[in-house]
Amino acid sequence: MGKGKGYRGETLAEAMRTAISLLGNRASAQNIFDRVKEMGPWTEDNIWQGLMEFVVNLPPSYRHWEGTRPEKRFLFLREDGDYELYQPARHGRYEQGRRIS
Repeated sequence: MGKGKGYRGETLAEAMRTAISLLGNRASAQNIFDRVKEMGPWTEDNIWQGLMEFVVNLPPSYRHWEGTRPEKRFLFLREDGDYELYQPARHGRYEQGRRIS
């Protein structure tokens, strides 16, 4: 198991993607957190930060995690606070956390 890997060798991003899929492609931050916590030895801070870093429509995350590649941002934060897997055709296109189309 490499540094930063889950119990099955997945990265935190991969674990989050799996967790939200297992939760029906829409879930609260707490539900995603709880599922990911079971999947690997990541710290609580790492998981919470991932729930911000990987969000496509959260402008501050682009400033804080400038080096995160666009394709690594796969979560969409809904107005009700739940997360979904980002789908450009459904949610629109985003740059730097702002909707452009």
